[in-house]
Amino acid sequence: MADEQYLRELKSYFSDVPFWKYVGCTIESIEEGQAVLSLTVLHEHMNGNMTLHGGVYATLLDNAMGLAARSQGEKNQATTNMNIHYLAAVSEGKVYARGRIVHRTKRTITTEARVETEDGTLLAMATGSFRVLKQ
Repeated sequence: MADEQYLRELKSYFSDVPFWKYVGCTIESIEEGQAVLSLTVLHEHMNGNMTLHGGVYATLLDNAMGLAARSQGEKNQATTNMNIHYLAAVSEGKVYARGRIVHRTKRTITTEARVETEDGTLLAMATGSFRVLKQ
């Protein structure tokens, strides 16, 4: 079980990850078992069709699920599996990734996440598994 101090430290730590800063992810909230990220869609995030690149969706989904998994106090983890469904395209605005834990064992955490627009339109969804690494 994680305390409020751990959750604040987790948010601070991941807010400074170079790749997150490069992409522009913002951590909106972390609570035990769930996390919410946001991203303002920029021209640099576009694919050849001028819609949000699938890799950006994957980044948001992986990070939302990973933060949700880490929110229970196990900071050292690695993604071992991720399955994504791309459902709709977007080319502007702000998007939100909401991740949550759906199952946990001693060494594996199973999660799910959704990327949605501000008005709740579902853009992508994923499931993921995370391996808790020994310290």
